[in-house]
Amino acid sequence: MSKARSHQVLINCSNLHVGGGVAVATSFIDCLAELKYEDTDIHLLLSSDVSRNLKMLGTDTNRFASCQVRDFFGIKALWQGLSSHFRGMDLVFTVFGPAYFLFSKSYHLVGFAQPLIIYPDNPITARLNFFNHMVFRIKYRIQQYFFTRADAIIVELEHVKTGLEKIDWFAHKPISVVHSAVHTVFKEPDKWLPLVLPKSQASLKLGIISRNYPHKNLQILGEVKRHLLEDYKLAVDFYVTFQPDEWASCDASFRGNIINVGGLNLSQCPTFYSLMDGVIFPSLLECFSAVPIEAMMVKKPLFASDLPFIRDVCDDHCNYFDPLDAKDIARVIFDFFKQPESERAGWVGGAYEHVQKYHGPVDRAEKYMAIIKELVSSHREIQLRNLME
Repeated sequence: MSKARSHQVLINCSNLHVGGGVAVATSFIDCLAELKYEDTDIHLLLSSDVSRNLKMLGTDTNRFASCQVRDFFGIKALWQGLSSHFRGMDLVFTVFGPAYFLFSKSYHLVGFAQPLIIYPDNPITARLNFFNHMVFRIKYRIQQYFFTRADAIIVELEHVKTGLEKIDWFAHKPISVVHSAVHTVFKEPDKWLPLVLPKSQASLKLGIISRNYPHKNLQILGEVKRHLLEDYKLAVDFYVTFQPDEWASCDASFRGNIINVGGLNLSQCPTFYSLMDGVIFPSLLECFSAVPIEAMMVKKPLFASDLPFIRDVCDDHCNYFDPLDAKDIARVIFDFFKQPESERAGWVGGAYEHVQKYHGPVDRAEKYMAIIKELVSSHREIQLRNLME
């Protein structure tokens, strides 16, 4: 009897170029390189940014059946040939979608992390004029359509699954929840890469690793800095990690008050946090963000929006504020730092203990693969039955 053909699985992260998506994909593949799976050949389709991060971690991509580096950007992937890489694959796992394709015989599993689709009525869209609102709706309807091309979905928190299940197009799709995790590099200081910050004369340094998306609400930081100085005589510098084009698009007032250190690779992220006195996170909307977990992991106080998607992760181990009120953000920051150092240290220690309950990246990788193996096996059984009928 001939041996059954191995499952052919493609891990697709060719569409991930910056931010948390790159970090998650890098961590997943780095862990996957150390694990063994029988009857499964794993192929990689990496963006240049994910590939570069894996090289910096020393990940051995030769352990996979194949590894290609290609960069695809948004809907342009339709005519850039993304779907040609799916040929011969039983299952394609796009770590974060959407995956832009029209025809494919492969089973498609896609990671979902687009809060503007499941929460269309939010503080961001409320600020838009009629024309921009229509452009916004068209853009995310297109994204939503391509998400529905997936056969199954993976999300990072339960509220995202609940939100998707309320949308008719997703109601009957398998949706799995796999909680995110911080890469082990955050626990291995010897692997942290150096980072030199611009000089600062301020008393405190607060920062965030993030893209400059509108829902991140980072434009409020300049006003927060002003209130800290005027209302509390507290000089604070805020640090961001914008790409050059993002930084150039900011107005002169923001660029004059905020310090940009540029994009970071995964091994520089814990270094960045270690150089801060605290982490600021004024986001208005998220499916999930690793920022709160990362802040607690490196024992830095977290100042974040008082919204359910953050409370679900942090519980009471966060200094919460109203993200639309710069004066309230300034007050919360000042109230924390006016406490005695011993009290602040105790608070940070409690947050560190809290974050230890979260599963690690290896556990996440194993859960991803368990879902993949179950889906690809079921898909092959259906294909065989169809051939026999």
